[in-house]
Amino acid sequence: MNMDKTSAETPAHTTTEATTPPAPTQAPGFGPAPVAPAGYPAPAGYAAPLAPAQGPGYTVYIAQTVPKELRVGAGARFGAYLLNLLLVVVTLGIGWLVWAMVTWSTDSANPGQKIMGLCIVKKDTGVRLTWGDMFVRNFLLGGVVLGFLSGMTLSIVAWVNLFKVFGSEKQSLVDSMAGSVVVRRTV
Repeated sequence: MNMDKTSAETPAHTTTEATTPPAPTQAPGFGPAPVAPAGYPAPAGYAAPLAPAQGPGYTVYIAQTVPKELRVGAGARFGAYLLNLLLVVVTLGIGWLVWAMVTWSTDSANPGQKIMGLCIVKKDTGVRLTWGDMFVRNFLLGGVVLGFLSGMTLSIVAWVNLFKVFGSEKQSLVDSMAGSVVVRRTV
């Protein structure tokens, strides 16, 4: 066996530098959000970009949730509820229902909330709910699910829904299930 002395004495060159993989540019399974040219506002329906925070080796994106100071409490919600009740009685329910279908898509609110200057947004992003989101929140979760659970528990769930608005999150039970909050309309 003939071994070269220089190759046996010198160790192989190894790198001790830690390599960090690049940060992902988009969430897996989703295409990138449209980019607005400099000086123009972001496209309608898209949330503000996520705030980057530096993690160990990766850029971590933190969702900007709606601050608790901007959320509407029980007083404004009760006022909107009373306005809705009055509008249902005056229009025999039909006018209110037609108006609600329109305001769900244009203002993310029911008619009483629209009059009070309120709208419903997603808790995590602050984006207004779409008509489909409003249908799921108000009709399916608020009407069918909450109505069924209130009947099964002898209205205990309705009382929980009522008193949950006074909590620190300022969300009703329906808001918690839908991941939404009620805020004052800005535009």
